[in-house]
Amino acid sequence: MQKFLSKPLEIKIIVVPLLPGCRKNPNGRGRFLEAKTTDMEMLKYTTREINHNYKIKVAGTYDGKKVNTLVGVSGLLKMVNDIELTNRLLDRAFACMEDVCVCKLRRGIKISFYVA
Repeated sequence: MQKFLSKPLEIKIIVVPLLPGCRKNPNGRGRFLEAKTTDMEMLKYTTREINHNYKIKVAGTYDGKKVNTLVGVSGLLKMVNDIELTNRLLDRAFACMEDVCVCKLRRGIKISFYVA
């Protein structure tokens, strides 16, 4: 047997204004944020495809510090800081038929794509 509450339940309805960057769901239930494109979505290749095919090594000077480390796709985007240039580097790496493709930038960064 179920026991019923002796007190009636109080239900409060709170009206929340729309936040900037939000819009109403067409079916009227809740709100959702608008999709914004990220840097990863603007790449020609998926991060899975890049990380599966290559080990990416960055060497040189970055922000006045010497760097010599392996990075992933997000690290590459952070170092290069330009989507179009990153896409060109990846095109060059995928077109290269050797074991390593070395790309040197004028700012003193050398990016090596090693075939995994």
